[in-house]
Amino acid sequence: QMEQDDDRIDELHRSIFQHLMDDRWHHGVETAVDVTLLGRYYERFADHAVSVARRVVFLVTGEHADELAATHP
Repeated sequence: QMEQDDDRIDELHRSIFQHLMDDRWHHGVETAVDVTLLGRYYERFADHAVSVARRVVFLVTGEHADELAATHP
């Protein structure tokens, strides 16, 4: 589930640029930079959350998350 959530965050991060490049964007350059950085920070946070979750799964089960998913569908 966390990987699916991470994929959604990645999609949102990509969509930020569509909004920033839209002719209706009238919030200025400084706000565009802030929004871009904020999106990037959230995207990286989600990446780290997935990494931590994978490590926790390994610590608890002794198996990598991908291996565990393959043996327990």
